[in-house]
Amino acid sequence: MWFKNCFIYYLSSEFEHSQDSLEESLENQSFKEIGRQETDAYGWVSPLGRGHENLVYSANGAFLLSMRKEQKVIPASMVKEALEERVAQIEEAEGRKVYGKEKATLKDDILSLLKPKALTKSSHIYGYIDTRHELLVVNAGSASAADAFIELLIDSLGSLGAVRLMGEESPGAIMNQWVLGDLPSDLELTGQFDLQDPKDDRVIKIKGESDLELVKELLDDGFWVQKMGIRREEEFSAVLTSDLLLKSLKFDDELLKENDDIDSQATGPDGKLARLDADFVLMTQTMAQFIKELMQHFKVNTDKE
Repeated sequence: MWFKNCFIYYLSSEFEHSQDSLEESLENQSFKEIGRQETDAYGWVSPLGRGHENLVYSANGAFLLSMRKEQKVIPASMVKEALEERVAQIEEAEGRKVYGKEKATLKDDILSLLKPKALTKSSHIYGYIDTRHELLVVNAGSASAADAFIELLIDSLGSLGAVRLMGEESPGAIMNQWVLGDLPSDLELTGQFDLQDPKDDRVIKIKGESDLELVKELLDDGFWVQKMGIRREEEFSAVLTSDLLLKSLKFDDELLKENDDIDSQATGPDGKLARLDADFVLMTQTMAQFIKELMQHFKVNTDKE
């Protein structure tokens, strides 16, 4: 439940859906098993896991969603070997060379034969819409995965006013100033940095609090902070990137323990749901406060349409 990599968006227009209307809209794009000739499939599933049908989980004004992605695994080496064999057979039997367009057709034929027999792998991407704080946060390991989540949500709703965080000033310049002594009072540096040389895009990775002076010297030489490790006391540590993503997010034990007493008060499915509810509320509240401050630090313009 606790998110690890956050792509953060603010809602540029009012989110008008209730839990019921959102559920109804998502049903049109609910997950369906991948077809015999399909390479991949996307769709909504219950964020509560197997045995649950609801596509939306709601708590404290936030809606939790889960997108399932299923993809057929066809090793490129297998396709290449089969294609080479087919080409060799044709060239030997017909005494001619096989060229580009015909090879492409043969490759498509091979894929069509392999797809029904291919193994599949699946993954889940979670996100939540915080209607109280006008935020959308997607827990994804890559931009392409976050984009797939957003595209499916747009397909389901018809439209979505969601904009990735973008500062009016250069985030890298502000992060440089943080390192040089202007760090917000509620944050600490963990000593992890990716520094980019604008002259040749060379990136130097540094990990270690003792290397902070070296980091400052590199900044004086013209390097820019591309990524930096930060810690918010008693809440979480993360890597903040210059495009305002949070990666490798790890919530502090002290924060996680706040809901430990719930485990002793309820057992079975009800206990798990109560813990999920409490953790979800705690996480969204923690993130909302931090994102609000992040938007202020980087001067994110959130004027409504």
